[in-house]
Formats: sequence, structure tokens, C-alpha cells
Amino acid sequence: MFDEVIAMNNYTIKHPTSIGRDYMVEKFNQVFNMNRTYVFFKNKHDELKKSYKGWKFLTHKTGISVDPKTSMIFAYDVWWREREFVSTHNFSTYQNKF
Repeated sequence: MFDEVIAMNNYTIKHPTSIGRDYMVEKFNQVFNMNRTYVFFKNKHDELKKSYKGWKFLTHKTGISVDPKTSMIFAYDVWWREREFVSTHNFSTYQNKF
């Protein structure tokens, strides 16, 4: 739906115009019988963006890899302790223990 709104308004940067926002919220609320505002979508977008930046850092800057079958990041506990990413960068959501 977000892509549809972006295409509808010919707007390619971050967030749609106010017309696009209203359209997206209205369609979502109709389809799912909910009463959400655009703030809900913006907060979710920001949350996913933050999570993606953490994932991207772990996979591209540290040399660890992603399991292609499960899409999980695997690293031994020793690796996490040596670099202290869990406590200093709050990447505990990506940590998988063996």
C-alpha cells in the first residue's frame, strides 16, 4: 500500500504527501476495520529502519554472516563477548546463542 501511495503522488523521498498519507490511512482502516492515524505508520517505519540499520551493521561491518535458510545471524558467545556489541550497541535482539 505504501508503494501505491508513493507512486500515486510521484513522491520518492521517505514519506508520502499529506494526500497520500490520508489515502493510505483510510484504505488501511477500511481493510482492517481499525482506527489508526499516520503516526502509527511513521513510528513503525522508524522502528523498522532502526532495526535494519543494526542488522546491516552486523552483517556488513563485522564479517559475520546470515543463515540463508532461516535468515538468522549466527555468532558464537565468544564473538559477542570479545566485541561487546550486545551491551554497547544494544544488538541483543540479533544475538543467537549456541
